[in-house]
Amino acid sequence: MNTNKVKLRALELEDVEKVFVWENDQEQWNVGVNNHYYSRYAIENYVLSAQNEDVFSSCQVRNMIENEDSQSIGCVDLYDIDARHSKAGVGIYIDKDFRQQGYAKQSLCLLENYALEILCLHQLYAVVGEDNESSIKLFAECGYTQVATLQDWLRKGKEFKNALVFQKIL
Repeated sequence: MNTNKVKLRALELEDVEKVFVWENDQEQWNVGVNNHYYSRYAIENYVLSAQNEDVFSSCQVRNMIENEDSQSIGCVDLYDIDARHSKAGVGIYIDKDFRQQGYAKQSLCLLENYALEILCLHQLYAVVGEDNESSIKLFAECGYTQVATLQDWLRKGKEFKNALVFQKIL
């Protein structure tokens, strides 16, 4: 899957180091569910197993995002894939050096097409911290509607923050 600016592809062993750095970036732990360090070994095993897993059996799929220079600049995930109800959660990460350049928007568009055309999903959703302005803007610009506010959903230090739920019918 590709546009003129980005393409999505499966994880490869060559991605282990980048995924290791991204998953262990503590600044990102506040916007996702990760709360511990991953070893290179664990990430390598994940990459190897992802090659052979069925998306609906594992209930998740991660795609690497490459820019026009074939650099791996991030990843975009479908998680909690629910075949019965034809829905999935969306997560996206763009490396700090490549943010605010339109990559996330195009990657999300490609992922939506994959979810609709290949996986036959009906809807996608994202849970975003209320203070994550760039993600709120991204999902709003991509046609997602804010459908709920989850009170005190995310913990940041000793404080709790609300999370916003965005939904898009494909």
